[in-house]
Amino acid sequence: MKWSTNSKKLAAAFLTAAVFISGCGNDSVPLSYGTLDNNPDFALEDLGDQTTIPLFAHELCAAATDVTEKSGISTGALNSACVYDLSGKKVLYSYNANEHLSPASLTKLMTVLLAFENCPDLDQKISVGDVTIRENGAQLFGLKEGDRISIRDLLYITLLPSANDAALALAIYIAGSEEAFADMMNERALKMGATNTHFLNPHGLTQEGHYTCAYDLYLMFNELLKYPEFLDIIQTQSQTIEYTSADGSLNSKDAKTTNQYLKGGIDTPRTVSVIGGKTGSTSAAGKCMILYATSPAGKPYIVVVMGAEDVDTLYKTINNLCNDVI
Repeated sequence: MKWSTNSKKLAAAFLTAAVFISGCGNDSVPLSYGTLDNNPDFALEDLGDQTTIPLFAHELCAAATDVTEKSGISTGALNSACVYDLSGKKVLYSYNANEHLSPASLTKLMTVLLAFENCPDLDQKISVGDVTIRENGAQLFGLKEGDRISIRDLLYITLLPSANDAALALAIYIAGSEEAFADMMNERALKMGATNTHFLNPHGLTQEGHYTCAYDLYLMFNELLKYPEFLDIIQTQSQTIEYTSADGSLNSKDAKTTNQYLKGGIDTPRTVSVIGGKTGSTSAAGKCMILYATSPAGKPYIVVVMGAEDVDTLYKTINNLCNDVI
C-alpha cells in the first residue's frame, strides 16, 4: 500500500494525539500492519519485523487536561502552574499547561539550549556583535560590540543575572542575526514537540507574537538537563566573569543569580532540595520561574509557574506545589 502525503500527515497526527491522550509511561503503539517495508514513503527508518513503534514522547510527561485535584492551590493570582515527575513520567499537577503566555526571560532556556547544541567548545572566545537594547529597565550586563568573551561566560550571564545583552550576543554569534536565530528557536521548538511556542527574540523582552506555554518550557528544560554544564550553572549563586573590552582593557564583574532560593532570601520547600532554575519577569509576563528539584531519594522534578502577580505569590505557589503535590 502506498501512503500519500496526506495519509502520512494524518498518521503522524494520530500518533501525536495518542501521546497526549495516553499520558506518561506508554512506550509504544501497535501498528495496523506487521511491517512498513512496503511503505518506504511512510517509514522513517527500517523497522524490520517490528509490530510496534516507539511513541515520540514515551520518555516524557504528558496530560490532555488540567490535573489539579491533588492540591488546593489558589490559581487566581497566576496564569499557569505545573509539576512534572521526571523519573515516574507523570504530570503531578497541571493548570493551563498549554496556554499561550508571555515567558519573559524563560525564553533564554531555548537560547541556551541552542548554544549547547551549536557551540561544542564552551571556552572559545568570541567577539560580541551589536547587542544594543534600548528598552527601559531591561537587565543588561554591559557588553559592547567588539568585546571578547567566552561562550561559557555568556551562558553564566544569560542564566544567572538574566542579562539580555548576553542572550543577544549568543544569538548573533550562532545565527548571524536576531531574526535568523529566532527561526532556529522555532524550528528547534517544533522538533521537540513544543507546538505552542513562537519566539521572536532570544531574551524574552515583550514583543507581540512572542509566546510559549508551561508544558513547552518543561520540554526545553528537560532537553537542557542532558548537559552537565547547565546543571552546574543553575546551581551557582555568583560567578566572576572576566572579558576583554574592544579597546583591549581587561574587565572583571560578578554575575549573580536572580533565584531567591539560592540567594537565601526565601525559605525552600520542605519536601525537596532545590537544585536551581530560571526566573523571568516583565510587566506583560508577570513573575515566572521554572525550578529543578529532587526528593530525598533523588527523584527529579520540574516545577513551572507563569504569570504570578508578584514575587511573594511566585515563591509561595512553588513551595505549595512542592509540599502538597510532590
